Amino acid sequence: MSASFSLHLAGSSKRLTKFLQYFPTAVFLVTQTGCIVEVNEQLLRVTGYQRGELVNQPFHVLLPYRGTIEQLYQDLLRREAETDMPAEVEWRDRQGRSGKTPAMILGQQTEEELLYLVHLYQLTKETDYGLSQRLVEKLTTDTSLGLFVLNKQGQIVEASHAACKLLGMERLHVLNRHVDDVFAGIPEEHRLIKRELLDGVKLHNIATSWTNDNQRYELIVDAHTLQDEAGNTVGAFVLFKDITNLRSFEQKIERNERLAMIGQIAAGTAHEIRNPLTSIKGFLQMFLQSFSDNGMERERTYTEIMLTEINRINSLVSEFLLLSKQRDVQYSLVDLNTVFEEILPIVESQALLFGIDVKFSSRGQLPLVVGDTELLKQVFINICKNGIEAMGEKGTLHISHHIDPEGDKVSIDIHDTGPGIPLYIIDKIFDPFFTTKEEGTGLGLSVCQKIIHDIGGQIRVSSKGYGTTFHILLPYL
Repeated sequence: MSASFSLHLAGSSKRLTKFLQYFPTAVFLVTQTGCIVEVNEQLLRVTGYQRGELVNQPFHVLLPYRGTIEQLYQDLLRREAETDMPAEVEWRDRQGRSGKTPAMILGQQTEEELLYLVHLYQLTKETDYGLSQRLVEKLTTDTSLGLFVLNKQGQIVEASHAACKLLGMERLHVLNRHVDDVFAGIPEEHRLIKRELLDGVKLHNIATSWTNDNQRYELIVDAHTLQDEAGNTVGAFVLFKDITNLRSFEQKIERNERLAMIGQIAAGTAHEIRNPLTSIKGFLQMFLQSFSDNGMERERTYTEIMLTEINRINSLVSEFLLLSKQRDVQYSLVDLNTVFEEILPIVESQALLFGIDVKFSSRGQLPLVVGDTELLKQVFINICKNGIEAMGEKGTLHISHHIDPEGDKVSIDIHDTGPGIPLYIIDKIFDPFFTTKEEGTGLGLSVCQKIIHDIGGQIRVSSKGYGTTFHILLPYL
């Protein structure tokens, strides 16, 4: 077996580093200067290192070889030629324990530089899997369950793909890291994994919420300690089941029931409210004209105030009806670039009054979506206005977009740098009549949510105490 041959992977080093993760044995990538630039999960599992402890370090950390990577490369070639057998190298783990394993070095010229892929091809964590080990492998790779396993020092020694998705991190960046490091800056009581688990705290079917930088999750949690044969605690495990979709479905049913009740009230009272308002408004307009003609400025001012308040009542009734009644949405292709070109002057003028900066980073890059142009304008203006008012007299409103990980929706992200939404009310902000504003009706976000739901979209909100982001997800072409 040759110690080196050309690895035909056309493209950049980034593509090569991604390729590393498919190896079932320990592999790492080294530059010509001997610096480690990437490792795979299997290497971390075998050696006990964290990725951050190896990347940008000399390869001698893993291979105590006296010489350069090129010299090691040539040495393996020479020894294989002499013995016609795979050459062995010495390797060392994080605890300083060492051993020997056959190795290959694969040379690859990328677009940027020459890289060496060092393959310790007999170095695996387990070679003879039992049923229990295969179960753990399935839990970490092929199921929707979130699983974390901690050792007694509080390091994450196992993590499923679903669990890492909750963290918003790649598994490679989680393995062998301490929970204090993973959740740095987050108070213990708000962490997804708490150190108290190692003290014997058990969890069974506990409902909780977790928000990473992109999404909010509703979870059911189970946790327990792990003991050795003598009954000593050697670690702990945490299992998460994502019930976000189920919870959203339940909330949608509850909300629809509330809206149906509101609809009955609105349908029965809107007509009775608007008839007398029309009469009052007509007489006030006559008085306004008469007061203006006779120079009665104080009376004219009072009349204008009354007309403004009547118009406000009419707007409230209109929102009432829009919120409650079933609407036949006229689907059409909407160019979001045009939508924002038309609403940005409105948003910027509102922001100027508060001393707020507006940054729109998606100009000319937004896709076509399916929806109703005027209603989408209403949603974006309403949410931008809420963000501006939340910041007070200083801050930045940032509008951007990204493609939803599921790939079927575009997310318009509207972020403000205000104080954020407290966790104890974040679940209530879309409820009809719930408001934190002194003069708010509590219908704005409910109306926005209904508009987006009617065209097959979603609204999500994330807030961590230093700003709030609304994600408006829309089907796109």
